[in-house]
Amino acid sequence: MASLVSEILMSAGQLEKRDLQSELNKVKSKIDDAKFQVSKFVEQHYQDFDPLLVHSRELAETSSKLSEEVQQLVEKAETELKFQLDSSTNEMNSIGCQINAAKLQVQLLERVSQLHTILEKLKKMPVEDIIPYAEAIAEAESILADAEDHIDTELDIWRSVKFEIEKNKDKLLKHLEDSWNTEIQWTKKDTLIQLKLNSEKLKDVFQGLAIIEQLDRPLCEWSSRLYDEILVPLTKADTVIQFEDNLELMEGQRPITELVELERAVGNISLTFQHLNKHLEFKLNDVLVLQMIGRQVAGDFVKLFVKTCLKSTLPASSSLLSSPEYRASLEKVVRLEKEMVEIGFLTEKMIEEFAVNVDLFFADKQCLESLSCARQLMCLDLHDTISLKDNVEQTMVEENERNSAETAHLWKMLSEGGMEIKWSPFRFPPCQISRSTQDLIEMLTNLVQEAGSSSATERSSARLLFTVRSICELYVSVVPEYHRDALNKLPFHAAVAHNNGMYLAHSILTLGTGHLIKLVQQNGVPLMDLVGKFRQLAAHIFLEHMKSQRDQLMAILKEAGFNRLESESRLPSSVEKAGRQVLHQLRNLQKIWQPVLPNEVYLRAIGTLSNSVLEELLLRITTMEDIPAAAALQLTDQCQNFINTLPLLFGPFDAENLEDKKEMLALVMQHIHLWSRFEELKHLLGAGLRDIEGRWSSGKGPLAVHFAADEVKQMIRALFQNTDHRAATLSRIK
Repeated sequence: MASLVSEILMSAGQLEKRDLQSELNKVKSKIDDAKFQVSKFVEQHYQDFDPLLVHSRELAETSSKLSEEVQQLVEKAETELKFQLDSSTNEMNSIGCQINAAKLQVQLLERVSQLHTILEKLKKMPVEDIIPYAEAIAEAESILADAEDHIDTELDIWRSVKFEIEKNKDKLLKHLEDSWNTEIQWTKKDTLIQLKLNSEKLKDVFQGLAIIEQLDRPLCEWSSRLYDEILVPLTKADTVIQFEDNLELMEGQRPITELVELERAVGNISLTFQHLNKHLEFKLNDVLVLQMIGRQVAGDFVKLFVKTCLKSTLPASSSLLSSPEYRASLEKVVRLEKEMVEIGFLTEKMIEEFAVNVDLFFADKQCLESLSCARQLMCLDLHDTISLKDNVEQTMVEENERNSAETAHLWKMLSEGGMEIKWSPFRFPPCQISRSTQDLIEMLTNLVQEAGSSSATERSSARLLFTVRSICELYVSVVPEYHRDALNKLPFHAAVAHNNGMYLAHSILTLGTGHLIKLVQQNGVPLMDLVGKFRQLAAHIFLEHMKSQRDQLMAILKEAGFNRLESESRLPSSVEKAGRQVLHQLRNLQKIWQPVLPNEVYLRAIGTLSNSVLEELLLRITTMEDIPAAAALQLTDQCQNFINTLPLLFGPFDAENLEDKKEMLALVMQHIHLWSRFEELKHLLGAGLRDIEGRWSSGKGPLAVHFAADEVKQMIRALFQNTDHRAATLSRIK
């Protein structure tokens, strides 16, 4: 009995499958027939353009019925044959694939039918109806995009339909482009710019472009032009605007520097945005048009406005930042920003930051201007000088300030740092400095005073002090490099550069005195270490030039021909010439340096070079093995010439009275430590054996003070022939 039931069920199931297969074959046949008719229809309508009367509505109904039959087959397969899936998986999978293929083909037919309906509607619709026309194009593009993701669209029919859609879209774009140029008219002639907006149709043009997603490019281009030709000129002081039906702007050229000009620019900008908002007060996708424009150019405009309008009108002193006039101007700027936020051009308060941090912007402006001006001053020629005089009255005032409790800490710092100064730290010796250096020091003084003023905030004070430090560090880097050739070759420039560095170091010590100490302590900006840097720079520049001068003097003496004395009976003329040349160069340095350098520095410098010359002469003469008698007399004259001339370097250039000469001789003894040795050499060259022995005086005479026994013996052997007298004298020199 059970086997009979199972046989009946199996035969019934097979019958069910045969019925389903038969019905599926019928549906496929109908689909093929529908595909043929649709293909033929589309080819005639879009490819061959055969003007046949086609029943598109019947095709749509056929497609709909086929879709319903396919759906019924799907439901039947799911309900009636579900229990047999395990036993006929392969067969049912095949049927399922055929059903899915049929579904996709039906979907393709449905979409072609939908697109045909849209195309028919577009044929009857004028392109001037921008919104419905654009919506139809957008709907068609949506169908195309969705179908291309799921359906095989590599068919001639599909490409033809797609081509028709694109052709209609191009037609709409051409109309929108023409309308854009009609509704937004630019006219530019020389500096006159006109902008005409037709607000009645402009909204439709914008919306049409937005619907078909083609607004970005024209809006971006128009925003850029609006920025370049309208907004940028509005930041000029002499720009003039007027409004009738159009916006007319006469572009100016002069930058804004006064508060009156700033307020005029703020008014012009406000009127311009009111005019734009009047014509563009509509939304696209819930976004205001001015907000879309603002996304493109608002950031650049705010930066430009802050730079050319707000920063350029900052007052010269921080005390004026709180003046009624300046505060009133800032309030107008803040109101302008509020207006631009309300109409959507600005999405956040970007300008108000300037008003809140105006002290920092003021400090930044001063810092940048000061750094730029300082660099220009550093690059000016050094030879334009001024003379510094010793101001006794000012020194007394500053000395009193030094003794105050406020500044006592400064001098403690200096003494602990090893900065010992022979004269008052508030005094600088008379000398010449570059005019540019004096201007630089005045700038530094103004910055420090500004940082210490009661109106300066702690933040701005710190920035100003850092600028002082930056200028000083810039000087140390720029001056020796920029003026390198002049500092190496020209003694005047080297001397002035030395004075400049020392005077800057002195100025840092005395800059602002008491309130500088407070500022440094409050802001943690170190300045005292700059004193050492300036002094090192000044000393390095001058010492390098002195080395160059010394090398020149040594080269002259080395080429004088002292070594030819051993083969000639008389002193070569080149030796006399070299002596004159050396003295002439030293006198020339005196003429250049004496009026420029502080007296103490000049004396040390000329004394060092003179000492180097005498050292070279002593070395050349004392190492000779043979000095003829005639040559010895000539050498004596040469030494006397140096003894007569070198003291003149230590007094006024044209000194003649006796007291000056006595004073000069005392300075010679102080600054040329080989002077006495050189005088003894002159005596030695012109003395006899008895005189030499007398000045030696058993190692206790003046000769023994400046020469060793071996050196004296060497000179005796070079000056005198080998006799018993010479031998006896040599034996007593010990």
